[in-house]
Amino acid sequence: MLFSGLEAALENEDGATVTVQPSGMAGDTAWVTAPRLSIAGGMRLRGRLIGADGEPWVVSLVVDEADFYSHELARVRLRADEVAADGSRRRNPRVPAGGIAWLAAVNCQHVVDGDRVDGTMVDLSVDGVAFATNRVLRQSDRLTFHGRFFAEQVDAEVRVTSVRESSAGGRLIVGCSFIEIDFDNRARVERLASAQPRPASAAPPAFDVSRLRVLADDTTPEPGGWRRRFRR
Repeated sequence: MLFSGLEAALENEDGATVTVQPSGMAGDTAWVTAPRLSIAGGMRLRGRLIGADGEPWVVSLVVDEADFYSHELARVRLRADEVAADGSRRRNPRVPAGGIAWLAAVNCQHVVDGDRVDGTMVDLSVDGVAFATNRVLRQSDRLTFHGRFFAEQVDAEVRVTSVRESSAGGRLIVGCSFIEIDFDNRARVERLASAQPRPASAAPPAFDVSRLRVLADDTTPEPGGWRRRFRR
């Protein structure tokens, strides 16, 4: 999953980002190209991802080899030696969210830039969204997201963090994180994510029509006519 896209953003031990382009994988080993001056043999790197279960994970990698590839790039052999839950990312709770979503591809592997992707909402959190779609998306794809939740609309740029098949089959459930979202849209997301369903006890009482039926069926003459009956 970490190397399923065209590139992956890794972190070195100082927390700086090292962007690599994968070219091959076998078992726990991946071959990538990386900026030549940012990489060296024996270096440790970390990769972060959101798994198919929606949980955050961190992959620890060791640079086993780093050879000259070009003036700018090195060819690197990485070995994954540990996968653990990512405690640095405290996930915000996701709430089910109905509504429609439409997105425009910005940088996707299998969707032409600017092409439209339609979907239906699955859930929402302050970190991102999940939606179901018939289009083929891949981890690390970037799109502009537009979602309508009743009277609210949310617009943001998102990155695909997970893709899994729907239990119903035929569609993909795509999880995305927000990477560019302005203040107003962030406020809408927080408002929607924190909304709680109204308890049943708070629902307005149903109108009881039984009394009207009794009045309608009552054929006994009564002074005052039907107006007096309804005043009761």
